[in-house]
Amino acid sequence: MTNRKRIRKSPAVRRDEIRAAARSIALEQGLSAVTQRAVAERVGIVPGLVTHYVDRMELLVAEIFRDIAREELEQVRAEVGAVEGDVDRVLVLLRELIGDYRRDVALVWVDGWSISRRNDDLAAVLTGEARAWEEFVGGVLERGHRSGALHAPDPLALARFVVGATDGLSAQAAVWAGYEAETLGTVVRTVAGLLRIPEEQLRERNY
Repeated sequence: MTNRKRIRKSPAVRRDEIRAAARSIALEQGLSAVTQRAVAERVGIVPGLVTHYVDRMELLVAEIFRDIAREELEQVRAEVGAVEGDVDRVLVLLRELIGDYRRDVALVWVDGWSISRRNDDLAAVLTGEARAWEEFVGGVLERGHRSGALHAPDPLALARFVVGATDGLSAQAAVWAGYEAETLGTVVRTVAGLLRIPEEQLRERNY
């Protein structure tokens, strides 16, 4: 009988495995499911080794949230940036914020807001990522206001409203399948009214 020699993985490889496992769990089950035991089981190690390779579980959760949030923002930024016309950029932005294909990320955000009340690392990261979203949306609105296509004299304030409203809808959509399709048109018309986008422009774009 041949004894198989166990390969000892480097700390860097183990840390990468742990982060990948934590990310997968967060997207599949929500950020609240990222526990020491769950990560260890996914990687195939004993729970104690998780905190041997990462400083603290609270910090790991915060870092995983940051990675997911930043990746989402960059994806949306690319989608919006690929569109010509200020009105169409706003419509694409709203669609991207509410789309059902982002339900897994929406669940991560929902858990993030809740868990951050007792995780200072996550609270700091979440606040920073939320501000980044507001600045991005505010930039889209400000550009449209400068061109005269939109009415957004206070783009950051309106951005906070848009982000807050779509966050709430995304939270509901995370557990209410089909809700986003039912409400997207209503949200678009509401925001369009605030931006003074003519109704005929929405009809031309099937909203």
